[in-house]
Amino acid sequence: MKHITIAILVVLTLIGCKSNLNSAEIAQQNQQLEQIAVKVKQDDFQIVMNTAYPLATNAVTNVLNGILIPNGDSANRIDLSDRDDYIELGNKSVKGELSYYGERRISSGYGNQDTGIEFNGIPTNYTQYIDYKKGLVRVEYQISNQAESFDITIEIFTNRKANINVSSSHRSNIRYTGVMEQIKELPL
Repeated sequence: MKHITIAILVVLTLIGCKSNLNSAEIAQQNQQLEQIAVKVKQDDFQIVMNTAYPLATNAVTNVLNGILIPNGDSANRIDLSDRDDYIELGNKSVKGELSYYGERRISSGYGNQDTGIEFNGIPTNYTQYIDYKKGLVRVEYQISNQAESFDITIEIFTNRKANINVSSSHRSNIRYTGVMEQIKELPL
């Protein structure tokens, strides 16, 4: 009886195991990654954010849960689909407007009305590379506005979904998810 059970488990394991991508699928994925890498360098693509994941400290959790629970959001996950949060891509200049939920570590002065993360300019330490093993294009750069500096890391997958990590000199970290799309020009 013991041998039959072991034999059945071995057979089920062999049947259940699927090999990784075949060479044609790998070649197609690599081609998609290379196309995305080219598009990221162009100045007509952006990532539109759909979810924010703030660093949930006790203070942030207490405040946000009181505000967000009626909307169905939580302190750990905030739906941004009704907002216009984005990062425009390009290696010469970048622009971003992102809602921010979290703790401000250093004050940016009296009367400052900028509660979100906003930047527009030429990035420094810009790097972009394709990680074929993980199936993503990674973009990293630093950018500053008048009050603070940001370290931005963007990971774009073959389905054009993206993870964005923002580290600030004045605030706690926050992560976003979004979708890469072409910037639509408004008709004149």
